[in-house]
Amino acid sequence: MVSIFRKRKAEVKKGLTRPELLELHSHYSSVVKDELNFCYQYLNFYIGLLSAILAATLAGLLNVHYGDIRGLALLLGPMLTAILALIGYLNVQVFYRRFVEAWVTTINIESMLQMRYATTIERGGFCPRYPTKEKGFIPKYELRPKLHEIFEKANQGETLAQELVKAGDTLRYARYTFAAFGIAVIVLIEAIVLTVFPDLIRKVWFIFAALGIVVIVLIIILTVFPDLIRKMIHPLREFPK
Repeated sequence: MVSIFRKRKAEVKKGLTRPELLELHSHYSSVVKDELNFCYQYLNFYIGLLSAILAATLAGLLNVHYGDIRGLALLLGPMLTAILALIGYLNVQVFYRRFVEAWVTTINIESMLQMRYATTIERGGFCPRYPTKEKGFIPKYELRPKLHEIFEKANQGETLAQELVKAGDTLRYARYTFAAFGIAVIVLIEAIVLTVFPDLIRKVWFIFAALGIVVIVLIIILTVFPDLIRKMIHPLREFPK
């Protein structure tokens, strides 16, 4: 029994072998590709779906006569667009986070294998025709100053993944895209109300009501994207969360 216990303990201490690391690298590389593909697929799906809903709502609005109370049914389009835009962004965010987690894991594995992101690169005695700056053989794009700063400051994988999600381009573009649909929702709601109740535009209280709707929608957008305005004011200094 003692010998079996010592043998198992020795096997545990042995750790991962290079072939096992290569197998893990192959797995997580496929995960990186799959999760990023899912992210873009969901983004494109929701963009197409929301565009179709807005187009159908606009077509219905053009066929509604002034004062026709049935035009209020068109409000379902903007409301559905707002709900699906929020759900779509959350779905894209989930897949983007998984992509970043797999990417950081791949970086760790490549550094453990001394392929990239390591102080010394193992080339196995071979000399590449065009070596990289790290004296390796796998090139990589130059990081933006913000991303380079994130890689330099991070000392844990979890911290690095969180900061990369905040600074990621894909999630930033998705955020701006869904925010644009939110603006379209505001415009359509006011257009529908003015078409059904054309006399409201002559009344002062309607102006305040319209402004109130705009303020409420902006509050909702800023609640979901708290740093949107600050980041848009300083787009070159930092990236949105």
